[in-house]
Amino acid sequence: MAEPTAPLTEAELDAIRQLDTPTISNALELIKGLRPWTDGFTRPDIICRFPEFETVVGYAVTVEIASAVPGRKSVPRDQYWESIVAQPSPRMIVIHDRDEKPLGSFWGEVNGSIAKGLGAVGVVTDGTVRDLDEVREMGFQFLSKEVCVSHAYVHAEALGTTIEVSGMKVSPGDLIAADKHGAIQIPLEVARDIPRLADLMGLYEAPMIKAAQAAGATPDTLRAAMAEQSKVMENNAAY
Repeated sequence: MAEPTAPLTEAELDAIRQLDTPTISNALELIKGLRPWTDGFTRPDIICRFPEFETVVGYAVTVEIASAVPGRKSVPRDQYWESIVAQPSPRMIVIHDRDEKPLGSFWGEVNGSIAKGLGAVGVVTDGTVRDLDEVREMGFQFLSKEVCVSHAYVHAEALGTTIEVSGMKVSPGDLIAADKHGAIQIPLEVARDIPRLADLMGLYEAPMIKAAQAAGATPDTLRAAMAEQSKVMENNAAY
């Protein structure tokens, strides 16, 4: 099976990896009419289990799972593997847990090893994870709602669907960035613009940070900094 063609080059992906997710979020907010500022990212209930890792970026592989009840129809494991390699590399596994209260973990040393071996860099799930020491050692990122002990009756029930994980809507092939702050979906049509927009946001923030950190900061010096910020945006309207 041929490797699917990636929308972005490795250099373009690497430029995004140099940014943390809050910076990516700020950059996206500069694009007028892209989406509401309340959309596109995970809420605080999703916790990064390895905050020391750098930003990981990958194309979404979507899966729906359940674990609380035995005997429910499951997707064959090899179909799940095929769904991973159907997306361009690098890949990000995004999993929605259908159970009302997540119980068993789909994620641990075995599935982490499989996913990494098939070109994935991490998982984002509103379910659970386990085997934290082993998975940290392999350098595979975990973002999850819970940590648990058992896999219980965990199984995949659907592949390749559009899902919502803690407020972040994801379809197969979407570009996802994740780090210690959470995960964010980056629309592919603007992904190449993110690094330069992040630079613009840095220029915008610099006068206020400088004024706030200066000795003897006052509301007047902050107002002056705010005026400088307005000039930055005026001078870079076509940035």
